[in-house]
Amino acid sequence: MKSVLINIFMQIKRDLSGLIRQKSHHLSFILHSSFFILFLLPLSLSAQQVEWNVDALGFFDNSEGDHTLRRTQTYAGLGVSPEVGLSWNNRQHAIMGGANLITSWGANEDALKARALVYYQYQSPKFRFLMGSFMREKLLGDYPEYLLSDTIRYYRPVVQGMAWQYVADNGHFEAFLDWTSAISKKDREQFMAGISTKWQFQHFLLGAEGYYYHYALHHGSTDDEHIHDYLIAHPFIGIGYERLSFLDALELKGGLLAAFDRERGIEKGSHTPIGFLGELSATWKRLQLKQTIYAGGNMQQFGNAHLGQYYWGDTYTQAPFYSRTDFRYRFISNYFVNVYAGVIVNATRYGINHHQVITLRLNLGSKNFKPISLK
Repeated sequence: MKSVLINIFMQIKRDLSGLIRQKSHHLSFILHSSFFILFLLPLSLSAQQVEWNVDALGFFDNSEGDHTLRRTQTYAGLGVSPEVGLSWNNRQHAIMGGANLITSWGANEDALKARALVYYQYQSPKFRFLMGSFMREKLLGDYPEYLLSDTIRYYRPVVQGMAWQYVADNGHFEAFLDWTSAISKKDREQFMAGISTKWQFQHFLLGAEGYYYHYALHHGSTDDEHIHDYLIAHPFIGIGYERLSFLDALELKGGLLAAFDRERGIEKGSHTPIGFLGELSATWKRLQLKQTIYAGGNMQQFGNAHLGQYYWGDTYTQAPFYSRTDFRYRFISNYFVNVYAGVIVNATRYGINHHQVITLRLNLGSKNFKPISLK
């Protein structure tokens, strides 16, 4: 085996020397160099291991009722994300590749959406760093619906950028960059930079979450196009119990929800809404209840037509008072798969909108390449 590797290396050396002298034989050089990268480089690493992971999200979300702030519509589909790669140095470093495939029920074959997954991961007992295109499930933060709406979770599950994570026994800190659109003649430059942190001291909770979204111009933009800046943050305090009376878990938290919403270059283009947001979460056996209350200013001054552009959060925070109730039952709940059905009720002064939801979340993989927690 050693002699074979030496012969291959010598052949690559001869091809490279010939390319430099003659500036030709490109095909031979590319083929042998590719062979070197794919086969010789991994052999130089210590303790390599093949890693793999399969993530799947099946969803059925049917909304009915008031559609003033959000269009009533049925979202149904399945996303599957297989990936495979190589780790080394006791799984501290890894290179992974794969694809995220999403199809919607009833859509034709051309409606299949695919996006590449290619990323580097560094992992130690307390730190993790990711760079490339990876699944949003690898982020630590929950990023609830007022920051990332349900539809974003269904159809934009891939982060293209970086994430820095620190995990301790009593909490975490995370910062991430998601480059959602590159500048071109057709598309605007867009990116999101966010944080999530949460710490628990006995039963006392302290944390914050939020992001800045930059919606810029494209090549050849006209004077009537403007750069949009959107910053939203939610610092909070609260209490949390793993066991309390008959409940398996209880968490109560609240704090400010504040935003900076600016359309550059127009009169009265800056807005700084502020309000209060509180959340109550309770779990008993397979039943889960989550109540969210918001009261305050309009968090999306330029309207819900911009959902998925510079607004990524739930459009209901445009109302001066908003109540969301999530009630769900988990049929299957373990380390590999969660299947639940539930009802979501959104109430504003305009009326009531309710969702019937069935969700499957599956994750199978080799050690250390599953998300830290299934959300």
